[in-house]
Amino acid sequence: MKYEYSQVLLKYIYLALVVFFILSPFIFILYRSFTYRTYWGILFVGLKFYSEIPQTYWRALVNSLIVGLLVSVVDFIIAFPAAFVLARYEFKYKRILAALLVAPMFTPDIVAGVGLASTYIRYYGLYATFLGTLLGLASTSYPMMLLPLFASLRTLDPIYEDVAKTLGARPYQVVIKVILPLIGPGIFSGFVLTFVWCLNNYLLPLFITGPAIDLLAVKLYSDIRWWGLLGRVAAEASVLQIATFIMVLLYLKFAGAKYQGGFAL
Repeated sequence: MKYEYSQVLLKYIYLALVVFFILSPFIFILYRSFTYRTYWGILFVGLKFYSEIPQTYWRALVNSLIVGLLVSVVDFIIAFPAAFVLARYEFKYKRILAALLVAPMFTPDIVAGVGLASTYIRYYGLYATFLGTLLGLASTSYPMMLLPLFASLRTLDPIYEDVAKTLGARPYQVVIKVILPLIGPGIFSGFVLTFVWCLNNYLLPLFITGPAIDLLAVKLYSDIRWWGLLGRVAAEASVLQIATFIMVLLYLKFAGAKYQGGFAL
């Protein structure tokens, strides 16, 4: 009995240490956003620093949310056909094609940023444009949508599609009314991964957005670079992290548990 109690205690201690290690950077930033160091010690200032966040920051937050949502949609449109082909068909050089499709995930953002900026400026005229930002982020983040879709399609029994075709469903009806509902968890996982990545990425947009488009992570990077970890900057960083946590919690609340076995349209 004592041995089992010790085991349980060690598990909880280990879990607490892991959680603390993961959350400690955010806890420090959040603590900094509510406090101010003076000659006499630490002073709690409440929401003072949050009230000092400029309107341009909130505008950048809205821009980032819109861009993240649109990039997720574009990634889904790009990744779904590729994931379906890789999951359903066997052909020569399939592994090479799969490696090429996921290569952007392993490309450093600085390399992708320099390449995209050069291409945009020389050939397409998309530098510092909303469309260029959207396509640039989509071109590097779509593997995050591709892999969950591929995993879901690979485990989906093709018999469901065959039955639907036997009952007279057309190809687009099979996709919309059979395949997409059954791979719901993969779709939601891909959307969350892509959205959170777009919301938090600053290095790639730094090369392709220019001064005309404000994105949250880029603006936060600029503020930290020029002002250091001031109280207001810590509040800005906390807002970014809280927005990310909210997205993950919404996914776990409305998608992660509810759609474990797919969802019905």
